[in-house]
Amino acid sequence: MTYDIAALTRMHRACLDGMAKHFKKFFLEISYDTKLPTQVRLQVIRSPSDLSSILAGPGFYCIATTLPISYNRCTLRLGAQQAPVVYRGHSHTVRERIESHLFCDAYKKRDSGRRFTVCMKLDGKNINIDSIDFSKYEWLVATHSMPKSKVLIREAAELGFDAVFERPIGSNRE
Repeated sequence: MTYDIAALTRMHRACLDGMAKHFKKFFLEISYDTKLPTQVRLQVIRSPSDLSSILAGPGFYCIATTLPISYNRCTLRLGAQQAPVVYRGHSHTVRERIESHLFCDAYKKRDSGRRFTVCMKLDGKNINIDSIDFSKYEWLVATHSMPKSKVLIREAAELGFDAVFERPIGSNRE
């Protein structure tokens, strides 16, 4: 007997779609303006030291900013200034992943054997929120803790998020 890749691919897709429906329901019911569930935290990030309070383990995350963006289909807004979400993603190590997105140059210098080589870009530029170009804007991160989750589950969270809020501009492949 041999294995059937096409059948396994269909099963994988069906599983992913079922989990995405679960996350779609979650995202339809959550309000980032009120008391958040215990597994969700919203934090302002201004400097690398702020990363110490970010979820270190597996999870899903969104990055929002007041930086003017010309076109962004994502409808989710975070914080008092209603900053648009410009990126959503997942990782086994959320803190390190957010560091790679928001402090890209320092992350790449610090970690010569770095795990993450592709980082969020806005208008074709890597982001370094402690630089002159980006420090005048507010940067917020919503983290969703997902202990013991596998990639498939976190990918389903991305699909559920996109179904409710649309894919953010920075999450598009440039």
